[in-house]
Amino acid sequence: MSATENNARRVRLVLELLADHPEGLPKTAGPEAVFPQVFSQVPQEEHEAELLPSGLSRAEATLTWSSVDLVKAGWLKKSGRGLWEITPDGRQALEDYPDAPTLVTEARNRYNAWNALSSERKNEQLRTTIVAVDKDEEAVRLAALPFVERGLQDGDSVFAPGRAIWATGPLDELRSVFVDAPDPEAGNFVEKLEVQLAHASDDARLLMAELVCWQLLPISPGAIGERAKKERVQTLLGYMDHPVQIPTEVSKAFKSGSFNPGTAMSNNLYAALVMIIGLLDGWLRQTEAEKERLLGDAWAWRDFVNDLPGHRFPTQRNTLSYIVHPQRISSIVSEKHKLAIRAAFVGEISADTTDVDRDLLAIILKLQQKTGGPVDFYEEPFAHAWNQQPAPDTEPDPEPDAEPPAAETARSGQRRPFPPADAELADSLFFDRGWLQKQLDLLERRGQVILYGPPGTGKTFVAMKLAEHVAGADEYTEIVQFHPSYSYEDFFQGYRPATTAAGSLTYELKDGPLRRIVDQALKNPEFNYVLVIDEINRGNLAKIFGELYFLLEYRDRPIKLQYSKDDEDSFVLPANLFLIGTMNTSDRSIALLDAAMRRRFSFVELHPDKHPTKTVLARWLDHHDLDGEPAALLAAVNGKIGASDFRIGPSYLMPKGDRFRPGQLEDIWEYDILPLLTEHHYGERIDVEKTYGLKALRAQLDTPPPAAPGPPDPVAG
Repeated sequence: MSATENNARRVRLVLELLADHPEGLPKTAGPEAVFPQVFSQVPQEEHEAELLPSGLSRAEATLTWSSVDLVKAGWLKKSGRGLWEITPDGRQALEDYPDAPTLVTEARNRYNAWNALSSERKNEQLRTTIVAVDKDEEAVRLAALPFVERGLQDGDSVFAPGRAIWATGPLDELRSVFVDAPDPEAGNFVEKLEVQLAHASDDARLLMAELVCWQLLPISPGAIGERAKKERVQTLLGYMDHPVQIPTEVSKAFKSGSFNPGTAMSNNLYAALVMIIGLLDGWLRQTEAEKERLLGDAWAWRDFVNDLPGHRFPTQRNTLSYIVHPQRISSIVSEKHKLAIRAAFVGEISADTTDVDRDLLAIILKLQQKTGGPVDFYEEPFAHAWNQQPAPDTEPDPEPDAEPPAAETARSGQRRPFPPADAELADSLFFDRGWLQKQLDLLERRGQVILYGPPGTGKTFVAMKLAEHVAGADEYTEIVQFHPSYSYEDFFQGYRPATTAAGSLTYELKDGPLRRIVDQALKNPEFNYVLVIDEINRGNLAKIFGELYFLLEYRDRPIKLQYSKDDEDSFVLPANLFLIGTMNTSDRSIALLDAAMRRRFSFVELHPDKHPTKTVLARWLDHHDLDGEPAALLAAVNGKIGASDFRIGPSYLMPKGDRFRPGQLEDIWEYDILPLLTEHHYGERIDVEKTYGLKALRAQLDTPPPAAPGPPDPVAG
């Protein structure tokens, strides 16, 4: 039979199988699933079994697309649990269209009717409302809805539904402790809030957290990153006696944004919050009829926001207008940009008016209909047209909070400086704070360092501690270990085999640890991220880094990647990403490293004979009130090892339990240290046990071995 005839038989069989299983069946998982049963009864012929780039065979792909027709026809339901279920209309279709080809044709006709209706709805939306420019703005709009529907409309908490906090009582508390109270002298905005809210109720604290969240929500990660938003809101929630959690839909939207507002909204949070508190105060004074009018009429709401008393703060006022009515008021919050855009595109409408927001709505609707999609004035082909326009004669005086030029809006977040080396870091490593501060300064200045030295000097442990200190938490770091078979595809990005739902093999572009942490760093430019590369010298560095070698030296230069999708797909290594490598010098000398790698990294030596590693074991023993013999033994054995790169590091003699159990020192010497020295002296006529054994070293130190443990003390009767 032809492929078309076979597919028609399979489509009908899908509905018949589901009619026999009203509880539903999975699509592919298990022998009882839909696809395995269908293809066992109507097997694929040779011309249908050809694999497509998706990894599905032609027959599987065709049946998958036909299942979409069934869904749009109303005959098949695909549940969120992964089950396919027949609908009552689907059962009726089996009776109405007993002939398989006729059933498939009818399903296709119904799909076309749905598609035409869908297109009509889309065109109507483009004609009447401002469409979100991308998924990020869509996420912000969705997350902002509860602030309108629960907060403004119902007076209810967004984070803890059922608590009436968008109300006069909690608001009066905020006005008393925040707006009318004197500003605390010390601390940043969040620290001052802790003082101001110290005697407020939990409802008032929760309201402040929600208002701050509402203010931060539409700001793009280029101005305030996901981590900064989340950190600020979570800190405020932490001031509550009984904290609540940020809703998932709001937390997810923190990584998105609608606009970059410039520096004032990011830095002048006090003025922004005063305005938002004033807005809520004005809102609560309105009658129910007036509230309904303000939420139903974008221009009435815009005028209400603009008439609020206080600081002019145009970007914050424009934000409050947009966040409640994003389908009528554009996400452009800079007055200067609004005027320039209107001047550039006013030809799209009959004539401009004195109302820039209404003109922008009319311009956007015209352009949406022309292009068949959303309009982003900060992207081509629109950005060049208005960004070259001379300033209109009606342009207001420059605002302190105006946006930077369009070309500068991509990344304006300022990276936080490294936290200084503190006592906690020094104590955890048994290093001097001065030495640690020197290495932190070096890493911050150069961007990438390599810790090198013999085995057991704690290179990886030190690297991970430094990474966590710089990034603030280990969740903002990545660690990877190089080895001879490690590749660019493993490290950065490459195609990997994957299995489709139908069980066929395909290939997908997968991100490696470097790409993953770069993506995080780009979304959170205020924060530091660290990638630790353990055993960096064991990999083929030219093969692993590829074109990324260039970026280690020129962080601000975009390059094309090996798997770039098009000419505009460029990549930069962000300035807030730092690399720490570790290198075991018993495996390979620094002199044998690739010259390009030596030039791009700074090298920090950790050696048992040199500061600070030299004193680590003695400090550790003293801290845990242990006998100093292990430090003396380590010094003695290293004194006998001629090659500097093969000397033993202190970490071998620092067990995880923070003390030695009986016989553990002897075990470490026999099973860890002596095998290393045996390998070092391989082929030489040296009796390793006689030279480096504990008995010989203790005799040299004139130290008797510890007494064997005696019988247990008798239990007192």
